[in-house]
Order: sequence, then structure tokens, then C-alpha cells
Amino acid sequence: MLDVQTFRAVVENSPLVSIDICLVCDGQILLGDRNNEPLKGEWFTPGGRTHKNESWQDALLRISEVESGLSDVTIQDFSLMGMWDHFYENSVVDKDVSTHYVNLPHYTSFQSRPTIVSDDQHALFKWFDLKSVSVEAIFHPYIRNYSIWLLDKMDNIHD
Repeated sequence: MLDVQTFRAVVENSPLVSIDICLVCDGQILLGDRNNEPLKGEWFTPGGRTHKNESWQDALLRISEVESGLSDVTIQDFSLMGMWDHFYENSVVDKDVSTHYVNLPHYTSFQSRPTIVSDDQHALFKWFDLKSVSVEAIFHPYIRNYSIWLLDKMDNIHD
């Protein structure tokens, strides 16, 4: 772990590599009400940054377990959704310090809703209809984009 001053310098001067996890079941996506900036108070997927000397595979499994309690998933359960840039005007370190994430979102689908364990990053978790999330302005544009991507993926699977 980095001390606060060092982490602030990193956030101010370089992008962070992060992984969001999109958990899908019966046409719904799991979102959490965020406790921290950026996006405090917004519905967003569980996710987190990778650590130095941590492979993206290890980060994906760690984030899945820490942020949602999923300890029985494997790398093979997930599919990469591509590489996405996320830009925010603020950050966890300061409201005046912007954040840039190079994000590697992954998704997995479940036949029945998994048991999700709450964490310190989210006030609560809730399942939302993908089609609604893709169009409703109450959801952040990045989450709407994820939902559109997932809906398109699901449509292509059924074709």
C-alpha cells in the first residue's frame, strides 16, 4: 500500500489501471451505491485498481472477492469487455485532483443471483434491469455504456 502523499502524486501524474466487474443475471446487472469519490453516491459496478506487481488475473479475483464476496469464481468465468478510459474531475485523494483510469472491465453471467457481501466501498448493492440502465439518465454514462455493450453481447449470443 502507498502512503497518502505518494498515492496523491501518482493520481495527479499518471493513469491508474483498474478492473470493473459486471455481474449479470436474468438481464440485470449488479450495481453498488458508491461510498467514495470519484462517483460517491452513484450506482456503479464493483471494481478497483490493480496493485504494483499484481497480475490483472490476480487483481480480477481479488476485486471480485473483496468488493462482492465472490470467492468461488475463476478467471475462466470472466470475459474481457475491452479497454476503456474513465476520466473523472475529482479523486479519492482530493476534490480538485482529477482521476484517469485505464479500465479493463470484465463480465460474467450467473444462472441464479449469487450471494453478494457488502463492502466498505458501497453503501448497498442492488440489481438493475440492463435495458433501463442503458437509457436512464440517473445512471452514469460509463455504466450506461457497459449496459449497452452487455445488451449487444447478449443479443449476439442469441443470434
